[in-house]
Amino acid sequence: MLGRVRQDDPEAGALTAEIGGGKARTLLVTLLLQANRTVTVDRAAEALWDGEPPRSAVANIRTHASFLRRRLSHGAGLVGGDGGYVLKVGTEYCDHLVFLRRAADGRAALRAGDGAGGTELLISALALWDGDRAAVGVPRHGPLAGWLGHLEEERMRAVEDLAGAYLHLGEPRAALRDVNALLAVSPLRNRSWALRMRAHHALGERGNLAEAYRAAVLVHRSELGMGPDGQLRQLFEELATT
Repeated sequence: MLGRVRQDDPEAGALTAEIGGGKARTLLVTLLLQANRTVTVDRAAEALWDGEPPRSAVANIRTHASFLRRRLSHGAGLVGGDGGYVLKVGTEYCDHLVFLRRAADGRAALRAGDGAGGTELLISALALWDGDRAAVGVPRHGPLAGWLGHLEEERMRAVEDLAGAYLHLGEPRAALRDVNALLAVSPLRNRSWALRMRAHHALGERGNLAEAYRAAVLVHRSELGMGPDGQLRQLFEELATT
């Protein structure tokens, strides 16, 4: 996900499937993450090169920007000036902005008591991801590390929201599927462990409930040198006695 500007139809194919890799794609990702805002040449250089950029950095950025400008059409345009570039694009043409909007709308629907509607929105938001990484293949130099990391955190939050919605709808197996996949790549998420324990409890799997808590304790002690927070233990004790 990300590094894509959809052309014409927001549900149609994506531009960067054609652009491929390299610094042009890295520049596009940088501009997308700051869509409709100026990215200075210095900021772009930080994203494109690890450490001190080459003397030709400004000329190289100009070349990459020119290449992108030729490839963009209909849904987006690249404007240069005032020491930087602005990718002018409607939010409906940017995968990551569509994802963030759908995820926020899904949470709002869940809070309003619309479990089915919220679940559908969260599923459609997560369907925009090809995996668990944003902008696969793009080096995370300079500001890209924080920007892409934040986007991936939002994805994990949406996965947990969806798992919670599944539990509310009486689908604990679906909740387990999602949180187990999330814990496989990010094993220190207390909310995911709590959702996993709630799913086992809903299924009447007391042995798996206890095993989930033991696994959470072990991974926290191994990675952090301490157990999970007290809320997780309290939840386990409550579920184990009901």
